[in-house]
Amino acid sequence: MNITQVFYAVEISKYRSFSEAAQHLFVSQPALSQQIRALEQELEYEIFVRSPQGIRVTPEGKQFLALAAPLMDSWEDFRQHIYTLTPHRRQLRIGMGSRVYSNGLFDDIAHFFEEHSEVEVTFFTEAGLDFVTMLKNGSLDLALDRLPPERLLETENALASYKLIREQQCVLMAPTDRLAGRDSLRFVDLQDCTMMTGLQGSIEDKSLRETCRAHGITLSRLYRSDGIDTVIKLVRSGKGVILGPRSFADYYNVAAVPLDPPEDVYLEFICLGKNAMRPDILMFRRFMEELCKGKTE
Repeated sequence: MNITQVFYAVEISKYRSFSEAAQHLFVSQPALSQQIRALEQELEYEIFVRSPQGIRVTPEGKQFLALAAPLMDSWEDFRQHIYTLTPHRRQLRIGMGSRVYSNGLFDDIAHFFEEHSEVEVTFFTEAGLDFVTMLKNGSLDLALDRLPPERLLETENALASYKLIREQQCVLMAPTDRLAGRDSLRFVDLQDCTMMTGLQGSIEDKSLRETCRAHGITLSRLYRSDGIDTVIKLVRSGKGVILGPRSFADYYNVAAVPLDPPEDVYLEFICLGKNAMRPDILMFRRFMEELCKGKTE
């Protein structure tokens, strides 16, 4: 038995799924299953019973997991304390999308790093940044933002992403806009609207174009900017609309009309898969997951 096997068992019980646990651990499902089978063979009892309907924890498995929980807490505490003994401060570069601010997360994030002086953090907040490329070329360690459509993601240097907050996708517009009083809007209602996006070739620009293409929407005009403040000023002045989560409405003082049929968007914790278990990144991800509990619409 080793600590990795115990950790894997705890994660499987958390997600109640081998495949979902493997995805979050960024290991293959066969490798995860092999480790658990080896553990169960050594213990001479099953922790999980597998069936087409999912997994069930056995009575012996419940006792195992109950004993494992404080062990995992102690292990994490050990890892963090050992990490602080590193003679140099670890650099952590974080790309932060506007959803971090509209959901009121930044002050708590800043406080987290005040308590972890062993980490020197740099925030990248420009709306026009291509965080996917920056993650892949090593310019960023992680991003708190939304993933672009799958068509825009390449398979190499695969990303690990963890959903933090689910929100309803809305059309954001000036409170005086003629559409602001609607209960919902279909994509076809946006035909020939003026819309706002990032700089040409940016992730925001590509994502908007991919979304419009998927729904057969033709844009009559685009305003481009690499700063969210400029975009929002254009929206508030009635120059056009943007797509965004409902949390933007109160934060930026604009109107939000949900899409019909409903469409969810997520604030996600994103990093390279090979870095997902790096101690500083894992520590911060667990903090973010705890911080975001209960914030989903």
